[in-house]
Amino acid sequence: MKIVADENILALDGWFGKKVKLQLVPGRDISAQHVSDADALLVRSITRVDEALLKGSSVQFVGTATSGTDHLDLDWLAQQGIAVTDAAGANANAVVEYVLASLAALIKQDDFALWQSRVAVVGVGHVGGALIRRLQSLGIECVACDPLQQTVSNVDYVSLDEALAADVVCLHTPLTRHGEHATWHMLNQQRLARLQPETVLINAGRGEVIDSDALSALLRRVPEQRVILDVWENEPSPALSLLRQVTMGTPHIAGYSVEAKLAASRCVLTSLCQHFDKKLPAMLPPANLPLTVHDERFTAAPRFTGDGPKSDEQLFADIVLEAFSPARVSQRFAELYQPAAAQQGGAQVFDKLRRELAMRREFSASHLHAAAYSPQLAGWLHGAGFVLQA
Repeated sequence: MKIVADENILALDGWFGKKVKLQLVPGRDISAQHVSDADALLVRSITRVDEALLKGSSVQFVGTATSGTDHLDLDWLAQQGIAVTDAAGANANAVVEYVLASLAALIKQDDFALWQSRVAVVGVGHVGGALIRRLQSLGIECVACDPLQQTVSNVDYVSLDEALAADVVCLHTPLTRHGEHATWHMLNQQRLARLQPETVLINAGRGEVIDSDALSALLRRVPEQRVILDVWENEPSPALSLLRQVTMGTPHIAGYSVEAKLAASRCVLTSLCQHFDKKLPAMLPPANLPLTVHDERFTAAPRFTGDGPKSDEQLFADIVLEAFSPARVSQRFAELYQPAAAQQGGAQVFDKLRRELAMRREFSASHLHAAAYSPQLAGWLHGAGFVLQA
């Protein structure tokens, strides 16, 4: 049995052996030649899987270690009788923490009043639902927008126009191009114009949900509009001008954590083993994984600034950003994605930054002492996903 897999899918080492030949290939380089005699193909979102790649091959199974499937030609694969599986939901927690960390950055940069804000979550699937539950656990007001499913309880569902009137708008929809509720360019010129200048727009779903040209035009008119993008039209070659306009821009890394990648590998390999009636291999995490936050930094540091004592909101933001800082990734992205890199397509920059984040841990990897913080802050940290010990 031969498996061709993206080399960046985590924990595939257990497949090495006499009965299984595993060929690891950079995802952007996987070609028809690689898969011609393969039984299974495992990819991420950067590999387009369609007739051009698989025609004439022996591939019977395609697994994508991602929550989205818009890089797969599902109709053609179904016509060929090729089994397909994805890892929907595996990266939900990582994306939620990206959103929280982005909002924490605004608390630090702009003294953003998160707990006095209303957050609208547009697209309430695995990620959107998890985000609503996390925000509610923090005591933050939420509304939801999803005309196709309303499976999360204890939240008000509103229209898209009502959602766009919120203080924070988070996009977590799939990319669909047809039907009454197609999401391609869902935020077009007309809808973007409805945003209030103080509204924060975060897209960690699919880049094509926003009309990039219209967004760029909006930011020229309203440069103070706060926009945070992790996904882009024309990835991995987003418009350099737009990157320079947004508040923060990152190269599609919101769901990129060790825990998310392990969960995705487990999901895909379980389906593969069921399909081929194989034993599930060992899936071991990388050795020497770091913790993300050390109590000592915050319990020993003075809790005041030149303007007075630090609030619980400021301390919360400090701890979240110690665990993961999208702002630092954004700064690095801006440093690397210069005109020459943009002209070459941007893929090298995307891949380099993803490699630099290979050991990103989720908040649950940090064990904090509850007694070191106020009851309110300890409650917020627990609600955000940190492990609080007595």
